Amino acid sequence: MYNSILMNNDGAIEQIEIYIRTYRSLLKSAGFVNIDKLTDAHKDAGSILHEKGKSDKIDTAAFIYSLLRLPPVMSNVKKIILGQSIRVFKNNRFGHIDEWTEVTAPGRRRKMYFNGRDTLAVYIASVTDVDDLITLLTSFQIEWNKLHGKISKERDVKKAVENLLDPEDIFKIQKIWGDDYHKFLTAVKYRKIDFTVHLLSGSYMEYARATQHWWDHVDTTLPEIKFIDRPVYFVSSNSHSLVNLITRFALNHEKEIIEDLYKSKNETLINLWEKIEKEASGVAREYFLCYLSKKSLRQSNHLNQIKSSLESKLGIMTIPARHYLDIDVQIIPLAKLAQSGLADLLNLDLKPLTDSKSLIVNIDYPLGWAAYQVLTEIGQNVGKILGIYVMGKAATLNAQVGDILLPTTVFDVHTKNTYAITNCFKASDFNKIYSSGLILENQKTVTTKGTYLESAKMIENWFREGFTDIEMEAGPYLNAAYEFIYYNRYEENEFINLSPTPFELGIAHYASDTPYSKAKNLGVRNLSYEGVESTYAISQTILKKIAEREMRLLK
Repeated sequence: MYNSILMNNDGAIEQIEIYIRTYRSLLKSAGFVNIDKLTDAHKDAGSILHEKGKSDKIDTAAFIYSLLRLPPVMSNVKKIILGQSIRVFKNNRFGHIDEWTEVTAPGRRRKMYFNGRDTLAVYIASVTDVDDLITLLTSFQIEWNKLHGKISKERDVKKAVENLLDPEDIFKIQKIWGDDYHKFLTAVKYRKIDFTVHLLSGSYMEYARATQHWWDHVDTTLPEIKFIDRPVYFVSSNSHSLVNLITRFALNHEKEIIEDLYKSKNETLINLWEKIEKEASGVAREYFLCYLSKKSLRQSNHLNQIKSSLESKLGIMTIPARHYLDIDVQIIPLAKLAQSGLADLLNLDLKPLTDSKSLIVNIDYPLGWAAYQVLTEIGQNVGKILGIYVMGKAATLNAQVGDILLPTTVFDVHTKNTYAITNCFKASDFNKIYSSGLILENQKTVTTKGTYLESAKMIENWFREGFTDIEMEAGPYLNAAYEFIYYNRYEENEFINLSPTPFELGIAHYASDTPYSKAKNLGVRNLSYEGVESTYAISQTILKKIAEREMRLLK
């Protein structure tokens, strides 16, 4: 039954699986792949994110999705080099990449360096990064070359593009490229893309070694903490929401934040703020201030110093990623939470936590299979795991953008395991702190291999089997959790009842897009405030679960 959701109705293996095998086998045998060799397999896969791949028409949704997740220098790049660590790059005569220009993409967190000419070096954390990059690059190349073919002979490139694309799509591309939009059009006119991807090492050993070095960096940065002796609550979320709620920074600096809002003249956010002031509850108001504070902090060194001082007083330590996995880590001692304003927010007396030896290890959530590697590494290097709490985003087949989804069943496409779990999060946990959408309990989640690696047929089969959420990390996290309990490595092709567990286990997703509705697809829009209240409500619930569990254990 469970394996059937990966198959067509006639039992044939999905074209997406053929696509994956094609590029993985080429990378394994030759160490490199020319993207042009993959375009037919990519088109045949019928990705729901690239529905017009075979068409002569420009698929602006797919193109914009890729533009958001690749750096702007792609207009100059010919070669992409993938490696897990600086050691791997050095062993392959690319030890100088850290001297190159670091580049970023607005929609994907990944360490990338450009040599200023034609080569992009990318740090990869797991096989998921390979899947993600190959599919992004292939989609990008297909749509770029389509556009090139249509405008290469036009004298007025801007007018030609305006005749080809919808004004809304042109506006989105302009927003991505900013002042370089004209350079982008010129590059498309004169250049046909032909990427080559080199994988310096595809072994699991190198991924594991990179993950070990990532944790070693955390360990050596904080020598005063003996992690192997400390109980830990593991949280996979982001680098801002937990800390913002603990410090109550935004609430205490509302005046400066709102002044910055009105100076920005952003009518959408101003109207939202005025509506929230009139109608929303206290927590929704604070959540919105937290959202706004990000821009204020970018503009003000003074506010940054105040926030850093607050975090230091509460013993919160942030270790930025370096040379390996692009995953920041925060260490939060529970003993100091009683000194924060969190007690009022949670409506709890946190004084008993003063005697706690436990730590919250919060990471900036990884992509796909890296979740397994990270949680496994942490589990091997701390005293005891007392809780695992995962917050992330998911595509939804039965809800609206911003809704909160609480799964009790997870199918992992990587291992083809189906996990039944007891999710510590319940709809009742969100009473009085979340009101802008629905809370859906007892959801069935599919953990897929990549955003481009889902066809309409696959999604239809998943929905027919009762699976309604699609995301990328829950399955790998549960494979790691399995190894915390049983004597063997994670299983494959099994139904696994992962309850009860010796640690508290919670998974909560906020709906980020709806694959059946192109208007609500992250390929054509950015998740803005629709996901903020969900994010902070889940973060607040995680903090409350940790505080309550720790106080029970201290009795």
